[in-house]
Amino acid sequence: MSLQNLPLNSRKLEEFIKQTRHYNIYPMSLSQYILEEEQHPITAQLIELVEEACEYLSACEESEVENLFNCMPPGFKMFVSSKIESERERRRFALYYVCSEVERSYFSFKGAIVQNFEQSAVLNVYPELSEKFDRDGLLHINSDFILFDGGIQYKNHILHYHQLLRRGYTSNPNFDFLELFAEYRSQTKNRNGFRIAIDHRRIMRKEFYAQVAEMDRWRGLPFDSNKLDDPNYIGLTVVERNKNSLFEQTCSLDRTEFHWSYRDGIKTFEIEEISGDSYTFDCYYFNRYIHSERDTQVKAFRHLDGAVKVYVQDNYQQRKNSFMPKEFKSHRKIKLWRIDGDIALNIWSELISYFFKSNEMIIKYFDPEKFEQIFDLRVRDFEAWKLAQEQDADDT
Repeated sequence: MSLQNLPLNSRKLEEFIKQTRHYNIYPMSLSQYILEEEQHPITAQLIELVEEACEYLSACEESEVENLFNCMPPGFKMFVSSKIESERERRRFALYYVCSEVERSYFSFKGAIVQNFEQSAVLNVYPELSEKFDRDGLLHINSDFILFDGGIQYKNHILHYHQLLRRGYTSNPNFDFLELFAEYRSQTKNRNGFRIAIDHRRIMRKEFYAQVAEMDRWRGLPFDSNKLDDPNYIGLTVVERNKNSLFEQTCSLDRTEFHWSYRDGIKTFEIEEISGDSYTFDCYYFNRYIHSERDTQVKAFRHLDGAVKVYVQDNYQQRKNSFMPKEFKSHRKIKLWRIDGDIALNIWSELISYFFKSNEMIIKYFDPEKFEQIFDLRVRDFEAWKLAQEQDADDT
């Protein structure tokens, strides 16, 4: 027996992880499903894995249990002890050991970056949907679908949004953005076309869908339109992250690049945020990216799409050392959503701001004065705020 792992049945564990994804149940929340009076579809599988882990633990030496404890992800250690002195403690350790094993594989970024349509759980249930995707893998939204901020209803199931549309790529969906996207689609579906990416590894029966309320909210601001249609108002703007900002605690970013170009009556707008060195996911860096087109003749935005540019660790410094429009090419670009038609200016700026949740540089670019009004000094520059507090205390 390995001192770092219990030899749980790998096939059962893999199937269990699939089911937890389908029902959007996070590893840290699994413990509440083992005691449900009305069993959830995952309960029986969870109990079986916990009982198997208990059997292996009963044969472990104290040093082996301690080593298993040390190898657990930090968030699970607080629920158990490295010393098992009762059957109840053994079962509790087994439960959180299973949870930690699910955690190791639950957010597979490889599976999010390269989605296999041939193994799609969605197409396995609804093969007719294969005709609804464009060449970028985006789902054309029509009257067959109902958009919610947490998923898409199609017939008797909920389709999950792409993992890279989740907050921090690992949490709940970006509710702020998706709520606005769904609302704008409802209001303008007769004149605009909407597409969005889904997670082909997940599908959930609609009776298990529950909307989640989060207190964390993001803000959008209108953009100054005075020079939007000026063909000479082009070029690159770079806004750097203040490393003393509290936003750095949410996602570590180096800067955000904004680039306008013009050709044949169309102004193209691109935004790419540049992740900090420590903001990695497995071996990848994810930089959110926006592309938009404005027809200067009719003075309207005709296209807006959002994506994530994927870079690998080995060559990411080449991207950090370059700037648009001569930026180092990404390993892959994953389209996440798209709107075509006639996009209102205020919605255009809000969608962009909400898509870049926790990136305050977007708001600072759109309206520097309102940025300072919305976010006080404590948020913008925590060290400067602390210094100001100390000076006020000295004065009194």
